[in-house]
Amino acid sequence: GMVNTTAIPDDRSLSSQEASLVHWMLEHGRESARMFLPQLDVARVASRCSCGCGSINFAIEGDIPPAGNIGILADFEYRSASGALCGAFVFERHGLLAGLELWSVDGQETPAELPAIDNLRPL
Repeated sequence: GMVNTTAIPDDRSLSSQEASLVHWMLEHGRESARMFLPQLDVARVASRCSCGCGSINFAIEGDIPPAGNIGILADFEYRSASGALCGAFVFERHGLLAGLELWSVDGQETPAELPAIDNLRPL
């Protein structure tokens, strides 16, 4: 995932699927997570993971959060279409909504597809 691998610069709006997934995760995440919903409305994708997974990093009104400590706002696991166990979390850095990370829990596959909200289970 993105936290440990190289990011490929990107500059685009979130897809409707990305936006609705992150919105749902923020609504169902940690108590502080909802405070980041207004930032999601002005977020753009700033980079994506080089490994081919679906992880994305955000820019908030043009500001890319500085590297450093990440705060997990919402943390879920799910089964991919092939049945592999994957994880998804939304994180912030320095008070800015920073990204969506998709990762393999069992190492069976690179999670390229976004999970369906119905498949998410809280950790």
